[in-house]
Amino acid sequence: MEKETSVYLISPVRQVTEEQAKVIADHAEKLKLAGVKLFNPVEDAPQQDETGFNIVMAELNFMLQAAMENGRVDILWNAGGTPSEGSRVDLGIAFALDLEFKLVAVFNEEEPVGPQIGLEILRELDGEKPLNVIWEIYSELSKIKNNREVVIDWDTEMIGSEQEWQRIRLGLALGCMAINPRLRMKMGRLIGIDPADKKSYVKVIKEIEKIQMDSGSSPE
Repeated sequence: MEKETSVYLISPVRQVTEEQAKVIADHAEKLKLAGVKLFNPVEDAPQQDETGFNIVMAELNFMLQAAMENGRVDILWNAGGTPSEGSRVDLGIAFALDLEFKLVAVFNEEEPVGPQIGLEILRELDGEKPLNVIWEIYSELSKIKNNREVVIDWDTEMIGSEQEWQRIRLGLALGCMAINPRLRMKMGRLIGIDPADKKSYVKVIKEIEKIQMDSGSSPE
């Protein structure tokens, strides 16, 4: 009996239009009907989590398992609207775990908003553009893999390419940590305010750092 394919869905979760939500839901349903083992963050991640830590761990663990089973990520990317931090982080994780990419849809490509490194990466993967950003990603991956500790600087507002790169780099670090639990993660320079009552990647990074300090190993 052929083993079912594991697919992780990279798509915007919050602040999507009804039309975008329908496209995402329709694709997820199509995968389920095909017998795919699907992780759709909207439905399968513990979105009620107060800090975001459990969400990230659930997503990371599924992608790690998918990587071991020759799975893939299906991507529905929003180039407009409010830029999705989670999509950038997920993209980095997928690269670190060497998952296969399948670009399903791009929303608002004609009216992009904010930094667009993520879209550049997708177009390079599609063969529409020369491999420039992707080589930078593999260069950064090599640096992370060859160090015992990765320091994550963070701006709470993703307003430009530097901040978008921070999200992608966090994903790279998380993926490397999943493969090598001895890799230490540390919160670096923080710019901006991290509200106490909202889930955030700042809280995720700090929780990982605390667990590693307390137990001597990475969270599972």
